[in-house]
Amino acid sequence: MQYKKGGGIRVAGIDIGNYNGSWDKLFQKSIDVIKGFKRPFLLLTDGDASIFASLKGKVTILIQRCLWHIPYQAQYVLWKDAVKRKGEEWLHVVAELMEICAIRPLVDCQDTIQAMIASKKTRLENIIAYCREKEYTHTASYLENARGDMFTAIENRLEGKTTSRVERLFRTVNMRVNVSKWSTEGALNVTKVRLAYYYNGFDA
Repeated sequence: MQYKKGGGIRVAGIDIGNYNGSWDKLFQKSIDVIKGFKRPFLLLTDGDASIFASLKGKVTILIQRCLWHIPYQAQYVLWKDAVKRKGEEWLHVVAELMEICAIRPLVDCQDTIQAMIASKKTRLENIIAYCREKEYTHTASYLENARGDMFTAIENRLEGKTTSRVERLFRTVNMRVNVSKWSTEGALNVTKVRLAYYYNGFDA
């Protein structure tokens, strides 16, 4: 993606199909472009550390964990901790994480932003302590690994907190390819049109 002069972002390019190479190879052509950005490069990730490793030492980036993923990935680690789904403990953890990860848009006051982040960080630490007390070791470790990068975007006054729009589209297109047997070329065309609608101001 690239920033538009009038504000917002624009999809610069996209590809669909089999890829068996490394993140290093995938980013190879993008490094010089990223170096030319005037604003910090914000990397939104669902937690895949190998993406960061491929850019480390080459460009200056800020890491933001996708806040949409955290409550949903937490459900998996709660399952690994044998916590009963939709039981009292499960609901407490998931509901708190959904509240913590809900970031209000259009908050301009820096003092308000800092107070909001402080409140959310305190609630997160309380949930981690709760999981430790209950011996939910997988869940506690997951949240401890995520906490350092959960509020990067809002702390730096940058847009971006979830991958959900793009990922939701990819999930739908992937289903169409697998079930409805769309061609790769057709799936790519549909994806380009939809992302142009989301980000580029395109309206058919």
